[in-house]
Amino acid sequence: MQRRTDLKKKDDAVSPVIAVMLMLVVTIIIAAVVSGFAGGLVGSQKAAPSASFDVSLTDKSIDLTVRSISEEVSSKDIMIVLSNAGDTRKLVPGYHTVPFGFNIVEWQDVKGFKDQDNVTTAADNPSISATQAANSTNSKQWFGNYTLKAGSRMSASDGAFIDVYSGIKPEGFTKSKFSKNEIIGGWTLAQWTSVFGDTATADNLGSDPTVLKLNSGSTIGDADLAAHLFSKGLATSGEAGATLTSSIYAETTDTNWVFGATSVYGDGYGGITEISPGDRVTVTIVHTPSGQTMFMKTVTVKEA
Repeated sequence: MQRRTDLKKKDDAVSPVIAVMLMLVVTIIIAAVVSGFAGGLVGSQKAAPSASFDVSLTDKSIDLTVRSISEEVSSKDIMIVLSNAGDTRKLVPGYHTVPFGFNIVEWQDVKGFKDQDNVTTAADNPSISATQAANSTNSKQWFGNYTLKAGSRMSASDGAFIDVYSGIKPEGFTKSKFSKNEIIGGWTLAQWTSVFGDTATADNLGSDPTVLKLNSGSTIGDADLAAHLFSKGLATSGEAGATLTSSIYAETTDTNWVFGATSVYGDGYGGITEISPGDRVTVTIVHTPSGQTMFMKTVTVKEA
């Protein structure tokens, strides 16, 4: 009788051991599946091609020549960023076209273009030959339409990096970039109406880039602007220091304005206001599908 009891006790001891072993097996399987899934995610992230460029930069032009590249890359998949003394200019394919972008890859007898060349009139201008990028027949040379490979040369005039668009200050303003607080707190009535006319309203005008939205409670710096908005029931008083009674919207017909958290007059991609011989400019080429940097180099500007 005692022997059977001992056997039963031994059998009872086996169950916990098996349970623990099963739990370990299940845990290992789950860990393997999660590890494989995570590895697949990491492996699926597209890596940026590696590339080396020769950079020639003067106060009048910039040339980028591909010295080596791990694989051919479409120019539509890159963004070129120029930085100098805190200013940044981004050049985006499909947006920046002749003559203000890196729109040409030069080869054989193909020549560069001059800053005054305009692709819309190039076909009618006998001084612009069919071998120049600005000629309207050469769209394959424009930024975003060509493929980078070893030996490809991209060039642009100073219009690509000097603040061509954002540097054009709207009439009556001393700069071209503003925060919302600077607009409502610093603009005069004359500046406000030159941009928005009489469009200020509490009605939602949408989210187009030409529409400015200001939040309720924002402080108005100019007394005349406060009086103007007060007359529309949009401000607490007609005196400087009044606040908006509700969120308001205003819209401009000038499509050079781009309103957002920071509002700019221009293309919204920044710009370098001035570049001179001796300046140090950082040239970065970003592979946009991966978001990674393909190339970066800081060069000294030479005199043209």
